[in-house]
Amino acid sequence: MEGLRAPRLLTLRVRNLRNLRSVDVDLRERSTRILLTGANGAGKTTLLEAVYLLARGRSFRGRKAGSLTTDGESRTLIEGRFREVDSSSESTMVFERSSRGSRRRYNSIAVGSIPPSDSPLRVKLIGENPQILLEGEPMLRRGLLDWNVFHVEHSLGLLRADLKRVLAQRNAALRQAGDAASFWDPAFVELSDRINARRAVFVEEWRTQLRPLADEFPFLEGCDLAFDRGWAADRDLSDLLKRGRSAEIHRGQTLAGAHRADIRISRDGVSSRFSRGQAKVAVCLLQLAAERVHRRKGLAPSLWLLDDIDAELDSTTAGKLWRLFGDSDGQQFVARLSHELGSVRDEADNPDALFHVEQGTLAPSEPAGVPSPTTSSL
Repeated sequence: MEGLRAPRLLTLRVRNLRNLRSVDVDLRERSTRILLTGANGAGKTTLLEAVYLLARGRSFRGRKAGSLTTDGESRTLIEGRFREVDSSSESTMVFERSSRGSRRRYNSIAVGSIPPSDSPLRVKLIGENPQILLEGEPMLRRGLLDWNVFHVEHSLGLLRADLKRVLAQRNAALRQAGDAASFWDPAFVELSDRINARRAVFVEEWRTQLRPLADEFPFLEGCDLAFDRGWAADRDLSDLLKRGRSAEIHRGQTLAGAHRADIRISRDGVSSRFSRGQAKVAVCLLQLAAERVHRRKGLAPSLWLLDDIDAELDSTTAGKLWRLFGDSDGQQFVARLSHELGSVRDEADNPDALFHVEQGTLAPSEPAGVPSPTTSSL
């Protein structure tokens, strides 16, 4: 299904999202690569966040970013009109946050948590600090793995929810220092095995797609994507749970199972250490490889949110990376400090639409050969 036409965001309306009080953008004319420029703190990342909120119903930024709603306001509203996958029809997605919580509507119908496989807008994000993904807690990498698996293994969400419930019961029994934990072992082992089977299949395909991409970058020579299922590869989980019961009771938690899975980029079995720029490239390649797996499974192209990905990269490395993104069929929202950085002219410097963001306002710009997009918020 390589011929599927990608979804396209056609208009975006933002009200009271952090420092963006009122922004309206029309991208109907040309909208494959949208470049957002501006100083740090101007609102570029917040515009990416607006698209992310539409697609996933939650933010990718932590509590340190502060309140989602603009100071002094009571409601955040984001509305996007987009062209559906492989269709000329238009649809609307709305995200709203108020004192009553968050709500989303898809073509005027209230929706809760849309399964990844059914979402009309699929996004892939490369954040401004992607090295945290490689260096941070395993749950971050496990989240990336499972989010990508969700799209091709629709049962994973229910399996993970069941595992979380059983794990909570088992941990509670361990904290009571009794033998009741063994009651939960069969269900816990079965769920761990079923989740692991789905993850392992995806990781193998992920590795296959990652290798040719990594070959473009010398610092990744000899590296591979490794998968730790959460317990020793040569051990039976049931046996591990029995033998480790004393340690688990002492710690008050389950020490092996699918909830402790992890992925890493390694060389000769040892986790690789990267500079900030190298880590950024590695995370980009992981996402690009995952996109290739999804496309081979028949999914339409993702919408890309790319936040300052060529910072800290030399011109050769940045150029290679942008050429790979240039091969993607999906719409791209690119945030960076300026239009002309001088290092990636072959790809990022040829946007379909260019906007400059300053102090929470958005102004269309007109680089050579690029027709001016329109906004109605200025």
